[in-house]
Amino acid sequence: MDDENNPFGQPINPIRVNEISGLWAYLQTIDWSERWLYGLGAFHTLCAILTITTRHTGTVQAIYFSALMVLVLCAEYINQWAAENWKLFANQQYFDSNGLFISVVFSVPLLINCLFMVISWLWDVGLLISNVKQLKIEQMRKRAATSREPTSGEADENGSCESPESKKEK
Repeated sequence: MDDENNPFGQPINPIRVNEISGLWAYLQTIDWSERWLYGLGAFHTLCAILTITTRHTGTVQAIYFSALMVLVLCAEYINQWAAENWKLFANQQYFDSNGLFISVVFSVPLLINCLFMVISWLWDVGLLISNVKQLKIEQMRKRAATSREPTSGEADENGSCESPESKKEK
């Protein structure tokens, strides 16, 4: 494999796309016992816990969602930095030029957390819409019930023209 120069003029040795025969085969070539991958796994576990624990706090979850999306947006830059400096933390060069590795081990888990947040928000919106509809139906029933009560001067079901107030006085 030839060395490529990155935008900073330093040679890097990324994995080329034609060297990857499939995602599963690619994942099997990764040494999952490296310490930094354990740290990344712990980070994703923490993210999943935060996703679950913040599901009832809208503002906090919106900020958290935005932070995760910024991290996904920065994945290309993280991949570039990691491709240049992989010897500082890894035993092998995993960071390919198209970002497959960073996408699989970094971005996809973050996006799954974001997906769960969006599903949770949509569920909550559905419940709110249902509650509002039930309240409207209940309000319409109350209006219909009050409009059926005879007002002063109208006859009730007994044919009496007395108002409900005058009946109470008797």
